[in-house]
Amino acid sequence: MRIKIGCRQIITAVLFFLLTLNGWTQSNLIFYNSGDQINAPDQNPAFLTSQHKFTFSIFPISGFSVGYNNQQVINDMLFNVVRGNQTKEQFKEVFRSMLKLGLFYQRMEIPLFNFGYNSKIGSFNFRIKDNMRLMTNLKGEVSDFLSDYNTLSVTLNQPQTFPVHAMYYREYSLGYAKEIVKNKLSIGVRAKAYFGKFSLISDVQGVASLRPDNNYYFQTSKQLKLSFPATIIRDNEGNLSSINAANNFSIGNFLFNSKNSGLGFDIGLNYKINSEFEISASVTDIGKINWKSDLNSMDYVGEYQFEPGFVNSAESNSQRLTRSKDYPAATNDIPQLFKIDLNHSAYSTSMPMTIFAALQYKVNADLKFGIVNRYIRLDNLSYNSISLTGDFRLKKNLNLITGYSVQGNSFVNLPLAIVYNWPGGQYFIGTDNCLSYLLPKISDYSGVSLGACIYLFNKKANNKKTIDYLPFFEWKKRKSIS
Repeated sequence: MRIKIGCRQIITAVLFFLLTLNGWTQSNLIFYNSGDQINAPDQNPAFLTSQHKFTFSIFPISGFSVGYNNQQVINDMLFNVVRGNQTKEQFKEVFRSMLKLGLFYQRMEIPLFNFGYNSKIGSFNFRIKDNMRLMTNLKGEVSDFLSDYNTLSVTLNQPQTFPVHAMYYREYSLGYAKEIVKNKLSIGVRAKAYFGKFSLISDVQGVASLRPDNNYYFQTSKQLKLSFPATIIRDNEGNLSSINAANNFSIGNFLFNSKNSGLGFDIGLNYKINSEFEISASVTDIGKINWKSDLNSMDYVGEYQFEPGFVNSAESNSQRLTRSKDYPAATNDIPQLFKIDLNHSAYSTSMPMTIFAALQYKVNADLKFGIVNRYIRLDNLSYNSISLTGDFRLKKNLNLITGYSVQGNSFVNLPLAIVYNWPGGQYFIGTDNCLSYLLPKISDYSGVSLGACIYLFNKKANNKKTIDYLPFFEWKKRKSIS
């Protein structure tokens, strides 16, 4: 049985488009307590005070990341896309697995350009970054009733929302941080300008009801907002048939679209209680985007009357609708539920605001323990993650980070990361869950981040040994022999 409320075709098309255009997501909660790691200031601008005097990175050396839950199904889908043999049935399997999973989330960040500068008046950072966010939760009583043969009844007059929040946008930002109290308190802010490329925001609802005429009905209502150059195809009765990319669609125009703009900011602090304990907190992406181009939103006005012969009246009452087992409830056969009116009005979307709080305990110069909590706030799609980490300095310039994390509704995750600092820059590779590679069957979440940055204009280190008993001795330059 297949469900289309919220438009299954749209969801699978969004998954295909976003995962194949840029299948990268930022998965670096493990780095939050590592203030001198290049990605840490993305989550707390106060950490900019730990950056080197001149820090620079540019794509592709700035790296890439990938992370998502429902990882087994998405992995299969991505491999099939790469091989070129992705089928419609495999897309449907992704959708069905999302129904079973409940909350599905994915986040992509591609750092295109990053430049940092530390001075006496504070720490500055300019950054250009592409972002993709996809969150949805399609699990509920109505979707179970319409997609599971074994679910025979549904509560009347209890609407289920089918929330989807998908956005692809570019971000230009300027960060500033200052140590307010020497060796104690640092604060930071980051101003952001957003330019949206794509959005799909759904608050579509489905509900079963009993009318005064003693007939049972299913209705769909509310809106699916869409900003994308698309062609919406409806049948003669106004029911949604398909959504196709517009004939004039091009990747270049899509990526450089600047008509959908918005503003936002981040704010954070870092406070050293004493030589051992340190606390930090931050809030990122407080802002919104105004969508004004390629507007192809849809208002759902669908209604379907259940055929009386398939409703088991002996088991029905005023509170529930119960269907007979032989009812052909495949929603592909109920096009009336997907009757839509086109809506080309502009709209705004708030950013999924993220709140961080962390505590760090320094045992000695070579060992630190930390805990960080991340809460992503979004109507009907909020979720929480927590990470417990140990940061071990293996060598002077080499750190190993590992521990345990909970990522949303995924509870079996072992983070692991390596950060290597050398005089000219930094390399890093990390994952919030190495079990997804070692034991994929028992772990739902998958993610990896890697990249590098360069410390510009660093003075070359003097590797010549000093001679303690000759303090005024100087090495002589060798004369070349002609």
